[in-house]
Amino acid sequence: MSAAQQRVPRIMMVAGEASGDNLGGELLAELRRVFPTLESFGVGGTRMIGQGLESLCDLNELSVIGLVEVVRRLPRLVRRHRQLTALMAAQRPDLLITIDLPDFNFLLARRAKALGIPRIHYVGPQVWAWRAGRVQKLARLLSHLLVLFPFELDSYTGSGLPVTFVGHPLASRPQPDPEQRLAMRHALGLRDGERLLLLLPGSRLGEIRRHLAIMVAACRRVVEASPGVRPVLAVADTLTVEDLQAVIALEADAQTRDFFSRIGLRHGETGSLLSCADVALASSGTVTLEAALSGTPMSVLYRVNRLTYEIGRRVIRVGHIALPNLVAGRSLVPERIQDAATPEILAADLRALLDDGESAARQRVGFAEIRGRLAQPARRPAEVVGDWLRAAGF
Repeated sequence: MSAAQQRVPRIMMVAGEASGDNLGGELLAELRRVFPTLESFGVGGTRMIGQGLESLCDLNELSVIGLVEVVRRLPRLVRRHRQLTALMAAQRPDLLITIDLPDFNFLLARRAKALGIPRIHYVGPQVWAWRAGRVQKLARLLSHLLVLFPFELDSYTGSGLPVTFVGHPLASRPQPDPEQRLAMRHALGLRDGERLLLLLPGSRLGEIRRHLAIMVAACRRVVEASPGVRPVLAVADTLTVEDLQAVIALEADAQTRDFFSRIGLRHGETGSLLSCADVALASSGTVTLEAALSGTPMSVLYRVNRLTYEIGRRVIRVGHIALPNLVAGRSLVPERIQDAATPEILAADLRALLDDGESAARQRVGFAEIRGRLAQPARRPAEVVGDWLRAAGF
């Protein structure tokens, strides 16, 4: 056996939120089937750790949205960045794979480039929305970019950066069948005729603080107007029930706190819940795409720190923020941003979807189009990563 055959491939991976952990977990699982001795280290969540990743810290420590939020947590972010760069220099992985979290991860990529380590970034930064000038910088920084959506490719034309549309893993998941729907409804204790209203407040504590009380207050208004609606909240893998309870105790009024105690909380079951949800209220993010691909009509909200919002609305170049609308290229689901995300407006959105079959049907037709666009990638991410590992002699 040659020395090259005896070497063990080692990769460093860094993700910073639940959606990145899901992508990284699936990528590691596929890689292990081809490279069974693969070793990995860096930062990840339960999915990546379950596939053998040695994680330096909780991935939530790196997950921050907004300029003000970054400033508040800057000392911790700097400390983790220094630890990761030191780890990379000491371990000298064969490949660095960074997943989303562009500002933090591109600093790591810069250090990896100086060390001569190939750099693959998974999930394209939103150059199509703002800071288009980053394209040439990325071309100089990265070895390869993996993007989730076909409309992203045009932004890199002529840059010289190898970019591959790998599709979105959610699009390859089978759609829920009637048996799954019935099984979940039975597990929730739903009676015939009851309709499920699913709350999807986000996977980061910052999102929970900004969205949860508003979502619960909107849900209360819907249930008071339609007693046959059952509210259930999907708790992300990155959060605990205690996290939610603490936010409600701090942010909500007495009526909302009382109503929250009546909402069913389900941990780590988002996919199954979407299989039987009649309507959803979702924080803008990957979960809105998951809802769309499950065929669940929804309204989307998003709030950030006021300063972050004022800066963002001056530089963002696209007319939508919700992924279903971005992929569809039109206003398919309601987006309620910042001051428009009120309990009254959100409740009206949800009642319209529950009471008007045509509104919900129009969303479902659009969701089917989205699935078709995302289900035909050029290559799988593990194929691209595998090429780089084979080029390194594995």
